[in-house]
Amino acid sequence: MENVADEKYIELICNGEFNAIPDFKIGELFESFFDNINYNVVKENNEAYVDFTGDAFCDDEPCTILIRFEIDSNVEEFEIIQVKVDEDVLNDDEVLDLLEDIAYIGGAVISEEYSSCSEESCSHCMHHCGDYHEDDEEDDEENDEDEEDKE
Repeated sequence: MENVADEKYIELICNGEFNAIPDFKIGELFESFFDNINYNVVKENNEAYVDFTGDAFCDDEPCTILIRFEIDSNVEEFEIIQVKVDEDVLNDDEVLDLLEDIAYIGGAVISEEYSSCSEESCSHCMHHCGDYHEDDEEDDEENDEDEEDKE
């Protein structure tokens, strides 16, 4: 059984929010995206981490995702320090793509300032950000036509 301190670390993550996805609890987002969810507290060298693992589909293939959160010494803040899909460590852009997919499935939208979307980078993403870029181009064309009509 977990001790009280371990539960506090896990609650911090589950009840916390990502800066990029405000107003949505991490635990709820994870529950909507992952199966076989597990949280494990790891203490190493006077540091505390929460390792989240869950099963999902990556490029239409089943995979296991590990997200390691580092907890600050006051147990008030945390940050993602590593994300693995199976045994592959993701880079920052890949982590943002994953967070955008988690947000999308959970009914949230990632803040634009954190978005890694571009037409080239998201052809595989669930959130289809390429659709947003097409919409932006259509809006730009409509705005150009509106400006021409005014002249």
